[in-house]
Amino acid sequence: MAWEVAVAAFAAMVGAGFVSGREVFVFFAMHGATGTLLALGATLLLALGTWRTAQTAPAVPLVAPLWRTLLAAFSFITLSAVLAAIASLLHSRMGLPSAVGAATAALLAALVQQHGTTSLRRWQGLMLVLVVVTVLLTAALGLVKLQPGVLTVAVSPLQAVLAVFGYAAYNIALASDGVRRSALGQGVPGRRGAFAGGLAAGLLLTLEAAVLARGGTAIAGADLPLRELALHLHDLLGAGVEVAIALASLSAAASFLQGSAALFGGTWTTTGLAFLLSTLGVQAIVDRAYPVMAAIALLWMLALLWPSALAGRHGPNRQGR
Repeated sequence: MAWEVAVAAFAAMVGAGFVSGREVFVFFAMHGATGTLLALGATLLLALGTWRTAQTAPAVPLVAPLWRTLLAAFSFITLSAVLAAIASLLHSRMGLPSAVGAATAALLAALVQQHGTTSLRRWQGLMLVLVVVTVLLTAALGLVKLQPGVLTVAVSPLQAVLAVFGYAAYNIALASDGVRRSALGQGVPGRRGAFAGGLAAGLLLTLEAAVLARGGTAIAGADLPLRELALHLHDLLGAGVEVAIALASLSAAASFLQGSAALFGGTWTTTGLAFLLSTLGVQAIVDRAYPVMAAIALLWMLALLWPSALAGRHGPNRQGR
């Protein structure tokens, strides 16, 4: 197995939005136990989708110009949500006004994107370990110690499809560039690595959805529900989640800024516009924009089927020969 491909797939999915808990709550946990089952369905699609992305890596650039623009737009919206999440964390921890926190986060993201990406990558391993450990500990303690919360949001068939297919689709889309770059030339081991990375991310997603569902209405209105739940369980665990959110958010913000800068003509213009959007707040952005992104990204599932035909004519076939 190509471990670098597995790590690329896993890292692209387990980031700032994941460890904040908000997107997991919106797509899955708000539906209680049913949401946990939906997360299991998304897990399978994440694994298959990253595997398919690695399989079609040589051909996708031939058909991707429009999709690159969509990905840049997704990156911009996600960047704004990340800035809003950092602002919420700074407000909760230090009392900073949300606008000041978002502006600080935007400035740091721009500086890191321009000057510190190499150094930041050295910290990504620590960030991933911290995210995994804090999510696992919160899930383990929460599932044991918490009484099930009361959640009354039933899931409609459309919501179920959007949760499973939409969540998987936009996460696979955002992960696609990193997975492709890592998978090129890796052959079958690279595809196995991509599958393993997507599967691992999905299983961690399912655990987080289960414990957030158990938190119920007590965390439903929180900007950072996983943090609120962790603080309820233990102050030290809450502090660990806060550090994980901070590291993951800075890493993600720099990455998404890089991915969307061309859309608006440069780093600083994109940073300023993302700051303005972030002032809407993390709940408004995630709760409203992410489902729309998920619906659009369902096209990605179809796009994954297209490059195989091109691969046979212009590049490696399905066996990678």
